[in-house]
Formats: sequence, C-alpha cells, structure tokens
Amino acid sequence: MKKLLLFTLLVFSIGILSSQTLTQMVRGRVVDAQTQLPLIKASIEIVDSNNIIASGISDLNGYFSIPNVPIGRINIRVNMMGYGEYFANNINHVSGKQTALEIELTEKVVELKSASIKAKSRYNVNNNNISLSAKSFDIEDTRRYAGSRNDPARMASNFAGVVGNNDSRNDIIIRGNSPQGLLWRMDGIDIPNPNHFGAMGASGGPVSILNNNVLAKSDFLTSAFPAMYGNATAGVFDLQMRNGNKSKTEYTGQIGFNGFEAGVEGPFNKKSKASFIANYRYSTLAIFQKIGVNFGTGTAIPYYQDITFKIDVPLKKDKFSIFGIGGASNIHFTNADNKDTANLYSNANRDLKYKTSMGVAGAAYTHYFNSKIFLKTSIGSTYTGVNTLQDSVWSGGRKPEYRDNSKLMRYILSSTLNYKKSAAVNFTFGINAQNIRFNFNDSFYFDNAFHTLRNDKGNTVLFQTFITSQYKISPRTTLNSGLHFQTLTLNGSKAIEPRIGLTHQLSKNKKISFASGMHSQMQTMQTYYLKTTAPIDSTQSAIHYFETNKKLGFTKSLHNVIAYDYSFHKTWRFKTEAYYQYLYNIPVNTYSSYYSAVNEGADFNNPNTDSLTNKGTGQNYGLEFTLEKYFSKGFYLLNSISLYQSKYKGSNGIECNTAYNGNYIANLLAGKEIKLSQKNVVAFDTKITFAGGKRYTPININQSKLEHKEIKITEQTYQKQFDPYARLDFKITYRRSGKKMTQEWFLDIQNITNRKNIFIQGYDVAKGKITTQYQLGLFPNFNYRVNF
Repeated sequence: MKKLLLFTLLVFSIGILSSQTLTQMVRGRVVDAQTQLPLIKASIEIVDSNNIIASGISDLNGYFSIPNVPIGRINIRVNMMGYGEYFANNINHVSGKQTALEIELTEKVVELKSASIKAKSRYNVNNNNISLSAKSFDIEDTRRYAGSRNDPARMASNFAGVVGNNDSRNDIIIRGNSPQGLLWRMDGIDIPNPNHFGAMGASGGPVSILNNNVLAKSDFLTSAFPAMYGNATAGVFDLQMRNGNKSKTEYTGQIGFNGFEAGVEGPFNKKSKASFIANYRYSTLAIFQKIGVNFGTGTAIPYYQDITFKIDVPLKKDKFSIFGIGGASNIHFTNADNKDTANLYSNANRDLKYKTSMGVAGAAYTHYFNSKIFLKTSIGSTYTGVNTLQDSVWSGGRKPEYRDNSKLMRYILSSTLNYKKSAAVNFTFGINAQNIRFNFNDSFYFDNAFHTLRNDKGNTVLFQTFITSQYKISPRTTLNSGLHFQTLTLNGSKAIEPRIGLTHQLSKNKKISFASGMHSQMQTMQTYYLKTTAPIDSTQSAIHYFETNKKLGFTKSLHNVIAYDYSFHKTWRFKTEAYYQYLYNIPVNTYSSYYSAVNEGADFNNPNTDSLTNKGTGQNYGLEFTLEKYFSKGFYLLNSISLYQSKYKGSNGIECNTAYNGNYIANLLAGKEIKLSQKNVVAFDTKITFAGGKRYTPININQSKLEHKEIKITEQTYQKQFDPYARLDFKITYRRSGKKMTQEWFLDIQNITNRKNIFIQGYDVAKGKITTQYQLGLFPNFNYRVNF
C-alpha cells in the first residue's frame, strides 16, 4: 500500500509546465433521432462562454470533422433548421485519441414563440420511447466514480433505486427486485450474464466481462420500460458498442484490477468509412495477491481473459456491423484457508474448482426504404458454460458434494421496423425469436452415491413481438404507448403486456412523468428441468424422475411510477420518483412453506427447489430522490437516496421481507478536477455509501449441534438484518497529455476506513459455533491507461 502511494506521488510530480498548445481532431456524425438518417449541413460549433472556438458542417452522410481543437474540456453546440438544438458540455478532449461524437437531433413538432423547450443534451437517454426511470451513461461515467472499478454495473449502483452493498459481486438489485429480473442487451441482441465467474441464469458476478473502453453512450432503465424490452421484470441495461475511428488507427494499453489490456481501432483503409475496434484483457490478480492486496478469495487466485470487437461497414445507403464479446474464467479454492478470512466465495471445509465461459457473436443490418422507414435486423448466438467440482474436506479425508457440467446456447433473430409518420408521430414494430438449446448435467452426492439434479439435452423457443407508438401531443407533452407479447413453446406460457408513458414539460426546466406497464419473465432453464425423485415400488430398488417445474408459467409484475424533474440551474437537477410494483405468478412450493423464487439470483448456485407452482405474490414500493450537478467548472456531485419496502408471500400466505429488502440506501459522490496546465490534470473523487444491512435467516444453534449441520429458523426467514452497510471510497487521478499520447494513472482506495461490513453468517460444524464473514476491508485499486 505504501509503495503504491509513493509511486502515485512520484507520477504526480512529473513536469507540469509547457508552453506548447496541444490540439486534436473532433469528429462525428449527426443523425435524426428517430430515423437514424444522416442530417446534411448541420452546424457544429465548439464554444466557450458563447464564443465560437471552431466550427464545422456535416456532409452528405452526416459526418463532420473539426481539426486542431485545443485539448481540455470542450463544449459542443449543434443546430439545424427544423430541429431542436443539441448541447454537450465538458467533454474530455485529449491528445492521445480523437474525440468521436454520435449526435442525434430531434425534429420540432411546431414552432412556438411563447414557449421555450429544453434542448436535447448528452444526458438524454438514447431510446426516445422512454418516459422515466432511466439514465444514460458513457465511457467517462464508468471511469469517473470512485469505487466503480471501470465496471458499468458497479457504476449503476450509484443511481437511485439501485442497491450495491455486496463487495463480492456486481449484482444489480433494482427497487427490491431479484437481480435475475434484469435484462442485458447489446446492440439489439439479448445477452447472457456478462461477468466472469457468473452463475448460469444469474445477472451478476465478481468481475465484469464488459470492457468500458469499447462502450458508446448507453441506457440503464429501472422500471416501467417501453414495449421493445421483454422477458424482464426488474430493469434493463441497453448497451451500445462504439464504432472504431474511421480516419486514423489508435491504440490503447491498460493495466489495473480488471487486468492487462490492449486495444486497437481504426479504418480498414483510407478510402473506406469501414472501421474496426478490438480489445483483449487478461487477469492481473495474481500480481495483486503477491503484493498483499486482499480481494476476497483467500489464497485462491482467479484467472480470466476476455475479448471484445466490432466491425462497422457503412454501405451506400444502409449500415452493416459485426460484433462480439467472449470471456473465460477459472479458480480453485482449497481448504488452505482454515481461519476466519475474507474469503467471500468458499470456506475452510471445501475444495472447489469452478470454471465459466461466455460468448456472444452478432451481426446487424439496417436498410432504409425511404426518409421515413427503416428496418434493422440482427442475428446472433450466445453461449454460457459452467463446470463445477465441489468436495468437502476435513482432517480425516475428502467426500464429493456436487458436480456440474452444463451449457446453454441461444440463436437469436431480432428485427425492428421504424416508421416516422411525422415529426409528431412515430411507430416501431418488432419481433425477437430465440431458439434456446441446452445440455444440463449436474448432480449431488448423498448416501454414498451421486443423485441426478438435471440430465437433459434439448431446445425450446421464446418468441416475442411488440409495437410502440410515440405521439407528441404538443411540444410540451409526449405520449408513449405500446404492447408486448411473448410465448414459450416449452409449455405454452403466454403473456400480453400493455405499456404506457406520459411526459409533460411544465416549463423550460420542470417536467412531470407517469408510466405504467405489465412485465413478465420466463424462469431459468435449470428451474424447468430440475429432477424430483420417487421410488417406483415399495422396495425402493428403482427410482423414477419427475420434472415437477416444467409447466411453470411466467413470473409477472405490474409497474407504476410517477416522477418530477426540476432543473433549477444549467448544471443542477433535482428528481424524485415514487413507484409501486405488484408481483404475481411467482414460483412457490406446492406445499406450505416460506420459499419463493423472488429471493433467488444473488449467488453462484443453480435453483434446486422442486414442486413449484405459480401462486406466489409480492410487492415493492418506495420513494427516491436524486440531486445531481453535471460536471462543469471542474466539479460534479451526485446524491441519491432511496427509501423502499420489498415484501413477498410464500405458499404459506405469510408476508415476509424479501432477501433484498434493505429498506434504504444513500449515496453521495463528488469530484473535483484541477487543470494544472494544458498538459496536466489532477482529479479527486470520493463516494460515501450508507445502506440497510443484508437480510438473513437466523441459525438454530442448538439444533445445528444436534444434527451436525446448519439448521435455520425458517419461521424467521429474512426477518433479521445485519448492521447497516457503510463504505467510504477515495480516488485520485492524474492525466498527462503529450503531443500524440495521453497517459492516465489513478489510485482508487475502496473502504478507506477499513470498516467491517458483515457479509454472511454460517455454522461451523467442526467448531460447533456460528462464524461471521466480513466483506472487503481496505482495498487499493491502481490503474494505468495510455492512448496513442
């Protein structure tokens, strides 16, 4: 730790003064927000306090380039006749990489002399059909916040309604919902869990496969999402990959907690607008462990690698792209950790080998029929594989516990037709067909023999279709409506889901919004194919396997949200949202119990509960507040407060807290960037999190001693709560620009006070007592990045 601090101070003391003015190109494309068609002769201006520093005009294909723009924070203003103004401020313009912008302008409905409507900005979401409960983010956001580890999921935990009080994983817990209810989508393709060491069917994991260096501006939705999103009940991560530089080859190198990384992007040739971008990453945690950094795996070392790429080929009128991501990871926990360590993933009495792999490959083609209609069709395939070998180990020997070698593939066809009838009316129609193929093979060891949990190979089809419409009733009022339908051929489950959203601009800086919608989600494939055993005859010499969960229908949820948004200054914004969600058709036991599938999804285990029926219910309700100062004059602030309740009823009809009912969470983030010279910038960022402790079911210590295994008091399921979670993070960044290179160092010290937040309690059979595991203590994360 001391060595890292000394090195950081040494780096920051490198020469500051320079008289040479460094410049770099600003380039990009201007398109219509609804049709995505290029806009010709749009005016692009680089401004400073309304003084124009440089300017350009978009060409026949919407492209523009403005050379020799001085590096530093820049503001961009874009105008075109008949369209609303676009304004983006404080863009980080560096010497080592050209600044590339994708700018969307919204056509005006009518001209009103008496009304001034707020201009579209870089902070608006990409999807124009979103009414509320959403936030956009870009590369800089994923790097800026203290404690985020360059991970989009951990970054999102700072937003209102999202809980991030688990140091071991980046699960997205939204408004009390299970993280299984989250939809991950990339460039129009629904993708599986994009995390290393992530369980099949889950949505989180310890280390993200997503590479923030290749992400474009993307959307994160927390409730009542539009009809083009389906098979999700909690939220949506709608990710976009950026295109590579179309005029110049550029390189990126990086080393830090997420790994060694190398990236390249550029044009295929100087005459073509076709471009590519690719990044590869390999784990560095073995090095971190050798210098004494504890990252929650005890003596075990995680190994992982991943690759991300995209090829973009603009055609004469149309667009074509190919993209993919993939990752592989493995770790081996032994029983070497026989003390109460910060091993958050295994224990001293277990030997565990765990391997995962994940991949996505896709292609998208967009065809423009005319200036009002375009069709985007995407095809893709996804893959998830898990291999687990788990044994119990003690001084006298070893005994098998669990084996898993499972694979899940999806072949996806997604097609969307967009029709812009006028500036006021827009329609979108779409289909999404997924051929789901699986090969499950897992078993557990009991009574000196392995017993099958799943041993199936086959396929099924999930088919979805939707229609959305946007009607701008006036320049101030917009109605978004839609209908989503989905069906699963496995058992004939169906769901019809109406959605509606309304926004009204009370004034230039005040807005109210309302949205309501039905949402549904299929169960994980492992849930459907779980085996239940029963003897065929009274001799019990033969066993018959039943699949008691195969007829389970969709879990369903009704979302209702109302929001008020007040921008009381150019860079200050206050927002509050109140919501109520009613969940039903939740799988619960056919017999009386506290079990509900609403509590699944935040661990590494397959769902192993049989005899389920869709009779469970639940409800989530709460109030959220966000105070935000967008980055300006070198300073930003984000304060989010969420007060909520998350309840469920199992088959016994008793209302209980869900596993995710923390009741409250508050985040305060702030940062200051100081320009030492044109070449040298230093930034300080901090984050404070205070949240309700994790819910847990207490252990019956006396019964556990009698039976020599952990026995919980089921009558108190999730009724107890650990002490509140609190964490203070601090980050210092130094960025230095050369003539053709930009270097950046940061030291992100997480849990700087070394607070002991409780992670879990368990029963230690050997010691005959309850043991407590704590989350990460003080954790220094160093990162170096170079662009050239």
